[in-house]
Amino acid sequence: MEDSPLIDEVLGRYRKPLGPHYPRYRGHVYRMYHYTRHLIVRSGGDPRQDETAIAVAAAFHDLRFATDQTLDYLPPSIDAASEHLESMGLGDLAPAVGRMIGFHHKLTPYRAEDAHLVEPFRRADLVDLFAVPGVGVPFSLRREAQSAYPVCGFRGFVCRTLLLGALRQPWRPLPMLRW
Repeated sequence: MEDSPLIDEVLGRYRKPLGPHYPRYRGHVYRMYHYTRHLIVRSGGDPRQDETAIAVAAAFHDLRFATDQTLDYLPPSIDAASEHLESMGLGDLAPAVGRMIGFHHKLTPYRAEDAHLVEPFRRADLVDLFAVPGVGVPFSLRREAQSAYPVCGFRGFVCRTLLLGALRQPWRPLPMLRW
């Protein structure tokens, strides 16, 4: 499993705001990145064609959740990713990356524009966060990814943040979910 210089550059910029959550978020980002790439290959695609989009989406997809510990984090994460792409002169990737981030918590399969990226990304998150079986990521790849990029209490961090967010805003307990 190889690291992505682009992911490391982005996460390096946010190391201080991530604080103690840096290793757990970095692990989640890399597991998502590798699972997404695997799912794209499995569906007959070539992830190298979309390498930058995959890396940027992975780095930013839950960033504001991890830095701000808020549940309403998708729009700020999309904005940060778009700004980063613009700074790289790759603003044309912003719509696809925005969809990858914006729909990665969709409860049903994504079949609209950029589905070849969004759906594998959505499924990769299901695998990493909930260990959902049957979405195309073999157990051997999961084991290898978790060995290379340890979980470091990521699921516990997510559960605590979700609980605190639901207590703070019980009228809007899961704003990041999409139908």
